[in-house]
Amino acid sequence: MWECFIYNAEPWNYFMLNYNYFNKRKGIFSKLELDTVIPEKHKLKQFYYNSGKLPVSFPVFIKPEWGQNSNGIVIVHDGKEYKKFKKTAAASDMPFIVQEAAPEQKEFEIYYLRSPENFDKYSFLSITYVTNTCTAPNPVNSIHNPCTNYVDITHSFSEKELQIIWLFLKKIGKFPMARVGLKANDIKDILKEKFHIVEINLFLPMPLVLLSENIDLRERNNIIKTTMSIAAKLVKKLPENRTGKKIFLSQLKAHYNRHEADLDWPGSALKNQSF
Repeated sequence: MWECFIYNAEPWNYFMLNYNYFNKRKGIFSKLELDTVIPEKHKLKQFYYNSGKLPVSFPVFIKPEWGQNSNGIVIVHDGKEYKKFKKTAAASDMPFIVQEAAPEQKEFEIYYLRSPENFDKYSFLSITYVTNTCTAPNPVNSIHNPCTNYVDITHSFSEKELQIIWLFLKKIGKFPMARVGLKANDIKDILKEKFHIVEINLFLPMPLVLLSENIDLRERNNIIKTTMSIAAKLVKKLPENRTGKKIFLSQLKAHYNRHEADLDWPGSALKNQSF
């Protein structure tokens, strides 16, 4: 709010930063539609959940077509579990999609804000390594999962290497702000483009670097101040006839519709956090 006051930007338009990718008819940022902007070699197979259409192989992840912080995502190990999910899907107004499991072992989250002065560049970019202390394979990592831990590895890359990563990221949609989740076998594989993109978060994507165990309070506050200042400047660049009220209310409704379904599935993030 303070940064919006400084730059005379309307704070509710923060929800509009990625308005070009908002599906007005569905009232969500559709995960399946965002899948179309991902290059083929980095894409995981996805389709709408249908209890009568079994995946080619297991395990798979079932997730609401819209969601945040991995809420509502479950892992399904076989056909029996897959068909059993039909009850949960029927209880929700939100469609579910099925995503194949990535073959890579390590998970990374890249958060960025484009430059308000030059959209072709970034003003902030952080890379967070996501780990899990539980023993189950293919964990659903989330801020709601106590087994999930975050480590900032941005400084493991040189400025030249960060630019290499950015050259790839900026071609995936024209997002002013985004958090891209991907799976790779090693951090250097990111530079070689040997990874699969698990998800693109556009609605209030949290910079997970703020949860990193190797970030102290002073640095965390500096990141918050920096990112909010950039976001306020990006908001100021939005067309004057845009307003974030509709997107915010639509996403709020979608959140509660999905939340109700979460409670019906024993492996959901809200009901079983140990996975």
